Amino acid sequence: MALSNDSKTNKPCDDAIALVGCDRSISPFFAGDLAGDPSSLAGDQPSPGYSSPGYSSPGYPSPGNPGPDIPSPGNPGPGNPCPDIPGPGNPDSGNPSPGYTRRDFLSGMFAAGTAVAALSAIPALAFGQEPLSDQGSSQTPSSPGDGLENAGGQAGQTAGQTAGQTASPASSPGDAAGSATPDAFKGPGVGSWARDGRYVVAITPSRENNSSALGGMARGLNSACFPADDASPIPPLPVPQLWDKECEVCVIGAGGGGLNAAARATELGADTICVEAMAFWGGNAQSAGMCGIFGGMKMQDEKRFGFPRWPFDPKELSSYALEQYHYAMDPDLLYLIADQGHRALDWMADCGVRWRLGAVPVYVAPKNATLEHHVLKMKDATDAMFDFARSHGCEFVFSAPARALVQDGKGRIVGVRCDTIDGPLFIHATKAVIMTAGGFCNNKALLERYCPTAAMACASNYLIGEEKGECMRMGLGVGADVAGFNSSASFDGGVDWQAEGRMWGRFLYDGMTQLARQPWLTIDRSGQRVRYLDSNVAKDGPNAIYALGDLATLQMARPGHRSYVIFDSRYEDYLEGFDQEHCRMLLSPGLEQEEKIPERFRDWRNGVNEALAADVLKRRNSLDELERDLGLATGVLTQAVARWNEACAKGQDDYLYPLPSEWLHAIEKPPFYGCRIGGNIYGTKAGLMINTKMQVLDTKGLPIPGLYAGWHTAGGACGENSYIGQPVLGSIMGDVGLAFCGGYIAGGSAVANEIG
Repeated sequence: MALSNDSKTNKPCDDAIALVGCDRSISPFFAGDLAGDPSSLAGDQPSPGYSSPGYSSPGYPSPGNPGPDIPSPGNPGPGNPCPDIPGPGNPDSGNPSPGYTRRDFLSGMFAAGTAVAALSAIPALAFGQEPLSDQGSSQTPSSPGDGLENAGGQAGQTAGQTAGQTASPASSPGDAAGSATPDAFKGPGVGSWARDGRYVVAITPSRENNSSALGGMARGLNSACFPADDASPIPPLPVPQLWDKECEVCVIGAGGGGLNAAARATELGADTICVEAMAFWGGNAQSAGMCGIFGGMKMQDEKRFGFPRWPFDPKELSSYALEQYHYAMDPDLLYLIADQGHRALDWMADCGVRWRLGAVPVYVAPKNATLEHHVLKMKDATDAMFDFARSHGCEFVFSAPARALVQDGKGRIVGVRCDTIDGPLFIHATKAVIMTAGGFCNNKALLERYCPTAAMACASNYLIGEEKGECMRMGLGVGADVAGFNSSASFDGGVDWQAEGRMWGRFLYDGMTQLARQPWLTIDRSGQRVRYLDSNVAKDGPNAIYALGDLATLQMARPGHRSYVIFDSRYEDYLEGFDQEHCRMLLSPGLEQEEKIPERFRDWRNGVNEALAADVLKRRNSLDELERDLGLATGVLTQAVARWNEACAKGQDDYLYPLPSEWLHAIEKPPFYGCRIGGNIYGTKAGLMINTKMQVLDTKGLPIPGLYAGWHTAGGACGENSYIGQPVLGSIMGDVGLAFCGGYIAGGSAVANEIG
């Protein structure tokens, strides 16, 4: 087994896991950091230092805490000038990073045991939520015992206030904008910095900046709300004089695809190193649930299941899916997924993943995953693949974001440069580099360039771990072509936090998201009803799963790319009767496997109170006020509510696609509530162009020597101009299933082609 050495003692680290200097263990790292100092996790706030068992440090450098001994990559300090290395918080060169706090926190959300418990100590800062108090002030977040009512009360008094600004009073019914929105945000608490490195990013008041503002232009994405905003190619570096590590295959990313690529390459005999930007394995794959397969798995054959018929034939599936993609997809790649998908999942079972089929046998999940909710649904699978790869000799290096590819004089990719706390890390990959670090959901500029429909029509993103598109940019930097233009995948009910200057990335189970996805009165900006699609499998079968994406399309395709959800003060009385499933399910204390859910997300009301405090969910005493503050034209909302109430009084919906009578609840009792929604993106399907060997292709259609990519770093798995990635959500293998499949193929192909 390959071992990493402690940079201070030069002694081998335990279990071939290099954790940024390797002088701390995994669980205490998260437990101590998260429980001990939640203030350090608010964006990139000052950190007094880590004090977890087995690790003591003067702290990561950040504003107010320069960190005399351990400057972070990209943040010049004693012994680590790195003047040209972008920091982990911002890919823009020349813009120093305030530290690793945010990324390490996001890594910690996926950690097992004590780490999950420790998240409960962070009341209002978790999962992409910025602090509501001035960063330079003495205000601190409410303690876990304060309750959300107190936190919401404080936030309500400073609605719209962000770091570095003067507090503004809460909005009142007479406020023109409906909320006190700041003119500028002084970072670095929210999102990224300006493209030119300034710490001041303008935020347009929401009525002028939302897609329903008078004038009707679709609102562009707000750079202040994003972790990254740069689409420029990252050029390769020349071969260094000295390599820090050497292997045959280097895998970038330890999420679902990266773990499979590393495990497969290692199993086939390659000396493999896997680097990961976050401090833990599994990435966004852990919280994903869309793993689909149309047939061919052993479990499916036992049930005589296949689509379009059994026995399963990948050619038949490919023919069917190609038509669904309007023939915009490479048929060879489509067949590759259809033919290799079931092999990948059966191989994962051989590696230790214990699968079960879903109620709809297209979907699979780990046996121990909860049936009641889908929080961290794939964690058991990613844990099993990490254990398999590590036990077979793969070396993992965490908190080591890849910053550039290394290319030799003949044009071959021969290595990777990463950043660590100890400085640059150059890894020599003598045979291949495999990029499996996901897509670019958290990069505003890349979205606008390569997925413009998502950039206009998605209101939020729930991939809160990385997804900043560095691998995409590195590929562009070595001349790679792009496939899958304007294709992405989204769920319904993305709440428009960024219209109020808040974070674009939201945890999928933040409570407000689930509330917005219920069958309330939903209209577009002209007052026209938006059809609702049910997610109850018992009633609707497979359509209940497709509803999650199909409803996103309905909401995204409306004029202005936003819909409006409206209900009154009795909303809690109606929720149980809606009986929505999957990620629409509202989480309440006492759920199955509750320990998998960070404490503050175990009660959906917490997230709703946060949305109220931020005026993202608007609460007004009259419909006229709500109409105005949502940016709707006079009479649009009031007339739509009048028509709705008439249908409720009759007990029969007169809409073209009527709701059942038990869902008809009149909107009569103030206060009244409303919010803007759009798509909730969970995957970009545009990416680097590859061939059926997963080799990255240049703009002449030729493989770039030594460079491979798995989906979602690679694109084209859904053709072009796909809103949702149908025929299954995300691709013909779902979304995380696509990552699993791509990593499996890429790992095998790299070994077969480069080592033999």
